[in-house]
Formats: sequence, C-alpha cells, structure tokens
Amino acid sequence: MDLPPGRTQPIWLTVFVPPDAPPGTYQGRFSVGNDQVSRSIEVSLEVYPFVLPDERHLWVTNWFNPGRIARFHKVVPWSQEHWPLLERYAENMAEHRQNVVLTRISLIKVTRERDGRLSFDYSDFDRWVTLFKKAGACKRIEIGHVAHFGKGGWRSKEIVLGDITATDRGTGKRVVLPPDKGLAPLLRDLQHHLSERGWLNDAMIHVADEPSINNIESWKIASEFVHRAAPRLRRIDAIETRGFAGSLEIWVPKLNYLPGWLDDFRAAQLAGSELWFYTCLHPQGYFPNRLLDYPLVATRILHWINWCYRLDGYLHWGWNSWSDNPFGTPGGRLPPGDSFIVYPGKKGPLDSIRWEMMREGIQDYEEFRLLSEKTGRVIERLGSAAGSINPRQRSDEICRRIVTSFSDYEKDPIAFRSAKRILLEEIATIESPPLVVVATAPPAETELVPGPVVVEVYGAVEKGASVKVAGARIEVEPDGRFAVRATPRPQRDTVEIVVEHNGHSKTLRRHFRVRPL
Repeated sequence: MDLPPGRTQPIWLTVFVPPDAPPGTYQGRFSVGNDQVSRSIEVSLEVYPFVLPDERHLWVTNWFNPGRIARFHKVVPWSQEHWPLLERYAENMAEHRQNVVLTRISLIKVTRERDGRLSFDYSDFDRWVTLFKKAGACKRIEIGHVAHFGKGGWRSKEIVLGDITATDRGTGKRVVLPPDKGLAPLLRDLQHHLSERGWLNDAMIHVADEPSINNIESWKIASEFVHRAAPRLRRIDAIETRGFAGSLEIWVPKLNYLPGWLDDFRAAQLAGSELWFYTCLHPQGYFPNRLLDYPLVATRILHWINWCYRLDGYLHWGWNSWSDNPFGTPGGRLPPGDSFIVYPGKKGPLDSIRWEMMREGIQDYEEFRLLSEKTGRVIERLGSAAGSINPRQRSDEICRRIVTSFSDYEKDPIAFRSAKRILLEEIATIESPPLVVVATAPPAETELVPGPVVVEVYGAVEKGASVKVAGARIEVEPDGRFAVRATPRPQRDTVEIVVEHNGHSKTLRRHFRVRPL
C-alpha cells in the first residue's frame, strides 16, 4: 500500500489460525517505511491447543439489502452480474458466523392463471436460499414480513396484512390480490414448497415488525391468519411488548426491555419458544450496542449477554443499508453505525472493525459453550462424585466477570482480555490431568457482603488425589468427593484450589467481589 504525503491511514490486521496449527507462540512483524526511514511492530500470537467448532449454536441475523449492493456496484438487480456479487457478500456473512438470512417473500413470482387459480415460481427464491446455504450463511431462512402498521405508523392500533401482486396470465397485467385471495394461498404453497425442499424445519416467518401495546391485539389476528395458512411455519418478530404466548414461536424483544420483563419472556422460553434479543438505533446510554461511536467492547459484549442470559439469538436490522456516501461523515436521523456494519468495496464487502468485533463476540459465545461441553465430559469421567456439578457454572462465572447486568459491563479492555485469557486457558486445561471439577455456592464473581462471608467450595477429583483449599489440605472422600467452607475477604478475594495426583498438579482460582467494610 503506497500513501501520498500528508495522509494518515489506519490499518486493521485479522489473523486466521488454521485448525491444524500446532499450539504455541508465533512471532511476526508489521513494517512501514519510506525511502529514508522504516519502523516495525513486533506481533505475538498465542495459539491454544483446541479448535473452535465450525458448527454455530447462536442464531445471528443482520438484515441484508440486495438492492443496495446492486446500486453501489452498478449492476442491474437480479442480473447475472448481481448474483456473483451476492455470493461474495454471503461468504463474508458466513466468515463472521452469521447463520440466518432475511429472505423476501417477494422473491416468489405469483401468476393468476386463466382459470383464476394461482401458480408460484420459486426459481429466484430457491436460488437465493441455495446461494446462502452453500456459503454457510443460511442455517435458517428468515422470511420477511407479511403485514405492516396501519395509518399512523408504529403508534397505529391496526396491523394490516399485505396484498400480493400477481401477473395475470391472460392479459399480462399486474393485479393486486387481497390477503385472503393472495397471501393465504401463497403461504399454503410456500409451506408445501419448503417441506418438499427439506427446508421447512429451517424456516421462520415475520408477521409485522415491532408490534407494541398499541396494536398487539390486531397483530394477534394477523398472526393467526398466517398460522392458519401455514401452521408448520414458525413465526418470529422483533417485539416491543409482552403477551404473545400462543401466537409467536420466536420472541425477539429489544435489549432494554429484558431487565424489566425478563420473567415474562423467560416463561415463554420455558414453554418452548425461542428467546432472542435485538438492538437498533436504541438502546443507548448504559446499554451496549454496535454503534460507531461506542467502545468496541460494547459490540463484542452483546454475545456475552447471549450466553449470560441464555438468549438463543440476536437480530439487527442494518447490515448494509448504506447512505449515499457510506464512507463520509455519518449523518441523518439515525445514530452513526446503526444502518450498516460493512462497507461496499470494489469487488465485495469491506469489513468494519465493529463487524470484526461481532465475530469475536460470537466466537466467545462458542468458547463458553465449548468449556461447558468439556466440563460435562470431565463430570462424566469422574462419575457420581461430580454429579452435583452444573457443567455451565464455570462458563457463567467467567462471563459474569465482565457482564454484571444487561446494562452494566466491564469496559476496560485490559480487564476484558484478562477474562478472555482465563476462558481460553480453562478450555485448554480442563481435560488435562489431574481431572477436577469445582463449584462454589454462591458462584464465583458474586458480590459478597461481610457479616460474615461464607462460601462453600465443593467438587470432585480422581480417586487418590489430594486437595488444598486456601492453602489448607482438606479431606477427600474415597470416591473423590470433597467439600469445605472458605472465607474470602476484601484483601483476599480469590479462593485457590490446588489438586495433585500422580505427579500432576493443577491450580484453580475462584474470584469474588467482596464489599469492603
């Protein structure tokens, strides 16, 4: 890269580690210079002895606008030049672990035959889905909204089902069909088509965006219309109120509604619905978001919240809704960065740093899950002595080191990296000898109030292992079970557990937030 005089150029480096890379520390150098002088930065990369699974367990969708791609790359929408471009954008989504793609129902061409019945052409719909599935970005098909607000917009009391535009076979003219004549038969046929293609279990459909207390009753009528026409097609919506039980399979409340209404949403989740969350131009203030003027940790932490609160997915409306000049000064009525997180490059998408941070956060989620899975395997190997241990507890504790509530989270990057290092090291060592699982009651990272402080430490080790807690050797039962009390203090807020067996040693630490007197 050659720069003209007087220009400053920021540079972001992304390093990809092959799955078969041997663990260890790798050194590199990044150099800049001109004819007179050069400077270099030493780069150190530590590779841990485990591989992040390719499988994605967190649902992630950023709504995608194919028309903007055609416009900025100066191609005709849906032309033979447009589709290869879409493929490059799909591959970028997959590389960043997005696995849900918004799919417009208008991709299905509708024709009114001479006898009045409707026929449906799925060629563009199928090509779209197949393209994103091949790229790895479409584990789920998110079919777009079939209803909208009535007069007055978001505050309207009415949700209106959309009409369907069809081509009349006899005249060639476009005709508008009301919901019972157009949308209902289309939904019935769509369900059948998805089933035939083997995609029905991967599919879900939006009713209307952001129903609220103003119009939930009207929304329910529209939702029931959709359900009658396609009863096997799951419904998903970003929602701004409660009370959707029986009418919605995938609930997506905004992040700032979760602190006050979590019990209502959790009841739906326990009854079998999925619970996601979304952000858009808000929440702001104390809450994290992926806005341009927020610290990067505020973007990455979104998916720590997914893990911490057992939220199945994340939705954002703006992946590439570019302004006329996406590289210019942010402006308009929306907060900077709200409407897009990638940029149009010469041959495909250019990543923003926020998009890189989203990928990091989604990978963090998978690492929390991986530690939980590995802990579960150790529990199985230790047998009944470890039966009372929750395999998720340690992942939850490390997550809680950074996320203390929906709106309170650690913003110091040094503290964040420290927690991430703990996570990586525990994934790398959990299955190495000596085998041990430890839990505390209350869990680590809990705030403790002196008066006095009491923490129970319990767990299981291999038979014959020795255990020290806070420096004192404790009794281990013949089956490997142990339990003891500990007393963290403000000046000594970490409980240390040391296990030794057959020449191997392992040290575990559990940190607490002890309030000073």
